[in-house]
Amino acid sequence: MRVVHPVVGPVDLDCQVLLAQEADQRLALFTPPPGSDTADRLTLLPVLDTERFPSKVG
Repeated sequence: MRVVHPVVGPVDLDCQVLLAQEADQRLALFTPPPGSDTADRLTLLPVLDTERFPSKVG
């Protein structure tokens, strides 16, 4: 799955779905693919979220 984050840009994620025995509940896990730079960019989110960047004018 590809998600476009407004700060770090495109983020590729793998998805695994786990089912409960009764099959009435599902848990979706989204993780960065091994060897991708997605994990590095996701670790920037707590830092970037605290920064406020000025809007471009004009």
